[in-house]
Amino acid sequence: MHGSETIKSTFKDAAKKLTGNRQRDFMAKVTEDYFEGSAGKAETILGWNRHSVQRGLQERKTGIICLDNYRARGCHKSEERLPN
Repeated sequence: MHGSETIKSTFKDAAKKLTGNRQRDFMAKVTEDYFEGSAGKAETILGWNRHSVQRGLQERKTGIICLDNYRARGCHKSEERLPN
């Protein structure tokens, strides 16, 4: 797996086109199939976030999907932060 730049490029491109738990599931599947389940190897070779890969591996193992909380990000209206 170390030498094939075409395969690396394909995996990276496919992962970029996915989001959330679908992306994590794809990265975890690739990690299981090609990197012996090592998130560190996937990070080193493909440049993927190790924590996202680990979360994906855990989701695949347990069957429990972590929800993304996008609404909690960024600046919130002052009315929401300071109700009084």
